[in-house]
Amino acid sequence: MKSDTIPCFSSICRSQQQLDSSTTVHTALGFLIMMLLALIQVRFQNTDNPFHTNGGIMFSFIGCALGYSITLAWISQPTLNTSYLHIGRSVCVIFGTSASGLLVEILLPPLGFFILAICALMFAQLLCVSHQEILQCFQEIFRSINQYTSEAFKTLCGWAQNGFQSLKQAASRAFNSSS
Repeated sequence: MKSDTIPCFSSICRSQQQLDSSTTVHTALGFLIMMLLALIQVRFQNTDNPFHTNGGIMFSFIGCALGYSITLAWISQPTLNTSYLHIGRSVCVIFGTSASGLLVEILLPPLGFFILAICALMFAQLLCVSHQEILQCFQEIFRSINQYTSEAFKTLCGWAQNGFQSLKQAASRAFNSSS
């Protein structure tokens, strides 16, 4: 019994250590993004809104920032299944670097383009190396979505069936009492 709990505990500890080691990367990315946003605010202080002059870049930044936040929340969850954790970390770093690269694109376009090209290469490399694991991860996600949707649909059908049964009984009682 004790040997069953030790591997689970050790995998959680290993996962926590890996998360702590990647926290510095996320702290640096968060600081960089905040600093770049402040510089953009200073640059556009007396001129037009960056959403008007660089709307596509700003909306792409919002998408990358959302992707970064969602992926960071996903890899920060304590779980016993750590087989996809390295993919989540890589995707998180790619989203964070892309978000900062898009902001650099507004301030220094050649450097921003270079950073985005590196992010595209990192993403292509991740797809080439881990495509089987990524497909398995999506299969598990869709399988659990299908399971939860099926359970919710069965519950809703049960509620509807009970509602119709009680409506039928109430109607038959009302019809029998009026006769």
